[in-house]
Amino acid sequence: MADIAGVSKRTIDYYTNLNLLKPSRSDTGYRLFELSDVEQLDKISHLKGKGFSLEEINEKLAFPDTSEQVLEKALLVKSNLQELLVLLKRAERENSSIKESFTHDTLPAIQALLQLLV
Repeated sequence: MADIAGVSKRTIDYYTNLNLLKPSRSDTGYRLFELSDVEQLDKISHLKGKGFSLEEINEKLAFPDTSEQVLEKALLVKSNLQELLVLLKRAERENSSIKESFTHDTLPAIQALLQLLV
């Protein structure tokens, strides 16, 4: 068998076993490669050439409508959420230390200040 899209039979077998490629089968069990299979193989080769792991490639192929921009924005949102979580934890610690600093002696003064503000 000749290479398909510059990819060896052994590599195609490997990709098929990983379900990266899903060619149909003839009645005798031979794989039948459609144009879409060759295009899929091109995508895999392209992504592999960009340094993506087979696991990452599988994820990208599972969600073909996901563009690089959407992935970048998702990573940015994740980063922002992590930063927000750090800030919330810090505020929570500071809030609890402020609460601990209040005594029964200071509560009437705080209540009086709150009444003046309202």
